[in-house]
Amino acid sequence: MRRGIWLAVIGLSLALAAHPARAGGQIELCLARHPVENSFVQNAAAHGPIHVPAGTALNYAGHAFGPASDPLDRAHAAPDGDGWRNIPPAEETRRRDLQMEDIGGDSRYHRPQAALMTTAAVTLSPTRPCAQVGATALLSDDWTWTMDTIPARPDMYFQAYGTVRGNQLDPTFNNDADPFQWTAAHGALNAIVTQTVDQSLTLHSPD
Repeated sequence: MRRGIWLAVIGLSLALAAHPARAGGQIELCLARHPVENSFVQNAAAHGPIHVPAGTALNYAGHAFGPASDPLDRAHAAPDGDGWRNIPPAEETRRRDLQMEDIGGDSRYHRPQAALMTTAAVTLSPTRPCAQVGATALLSDDWTWTMDTIPARPDMYFQAYGTVRGNQLDPTFNNDADPFQWTAAHGALNAIVTQTVDQSLTLHSPD
């Protein structure tokens, strides 16, 4: 009997070793696209494949009205850029109200103080503009990020904000020769949380 229990324990241990626990939190990370024109925003595709490094920080950017590849639903944007075409009036009113919240036009709304970072590197390209990647929440007194758990919600999107190195944030994207930095600087790298992010990293202030 004991031998059978021992073998069962060994079998369970081997199974756990073969299938390690999955880190909590996942996002869909995408290059911003304009489906109407079927091209990358501001010709980002001309810069070729984009290697997004682990530690890429993304800040809460606002309410999403579409997928991570088109969070502001530019596919239905009006020609003059004001509003959307071919959506019900009630939906347009709802979106305008949410945009007012995002720009601070509604004092009753408290903007989520949330940010996250990728836990693995990924390469995006015109033929693979999106990818699922692990994520960790970022906490920082300097950047007022306080959410240690970020729920999976399709109506919230995040935008590239910097890179984390040694528990410190570098918010600069000033190398236009680097496709990743160029894309991030032009606001063309967005994400939506697809699996609740329940692990966090506290950033340190620069010395």
